[in-house]
Amino acid sequence: ISSDIKHDNILVNWTSSDDGTNTITNVALGDFLIAFKSGSGKPRQTPYAVGNFMWQSPERQTGRGLTKAFDMVCIYALGGGELLLLGDEYVELAKHGIPPEQEILSWHFSYFGPVNEGLLKQVNDEDWSAALRAASELAEWAVRDVLERRFEVWGSDLEPKAQDMIAGLTRMDPARLTADQCLAHPWWQGEGWWKLSLDYNT
Repeated sequence: ISSDIKHDNILVNWTSSDDGTNTITNVALGDFLIAFKSGSGKPRQTPYAVGNFMWQSPERQTGRGLTKAFDMVCIYALGGGELLLLGDEYVELAKHGIPPEQEILSWHFSYFGPVNEGLLKQVNDEDWSAALRAASELAEWAVRDVLERRFEVWGSDLEPKAQDMIAGLTRMDPARLTADQCLAHPWWQGEGWWKLSLDYNT
């Protein structure tokens, strides 16, 4: 299981017809520095967070309940990395003793939350469940003042198919779209993904 699926680590080959239609012929993943084999098929339980906290799903922050679904939440893979970039906020957070991981987790809940029982069941740890509930509660307070934090608001500029796919990839409950379901999503049949890729690289 790769834990670093993002735009830069997906290699795509395609052909273009005379009428401008692009057909994907091959897709491969690269950069397996942070990966593991799930031999039993059961969720992986570790005492450590997995991967770079900037691009982690909530369960990756805990290191518990890791399955193939945990990387599907990666917003950066869709070219939206700036949504979760802390930038100069590191210094301010450090002044208040707030770990950056905690801030990123709160942002996840602000954008796509709140926490739900599916996530807590997947994590299956009393201490982490309490921490996730607390982070979700803080995020809910923030959203009351700034409704624009919700995906339903800032994602409204996207076409409906893109909204549907992103919502399926970013559910708090790890019952997210699988990789196969994502690739079969109708959004890929239109031009939206191609334009997003071009915009991202220009």
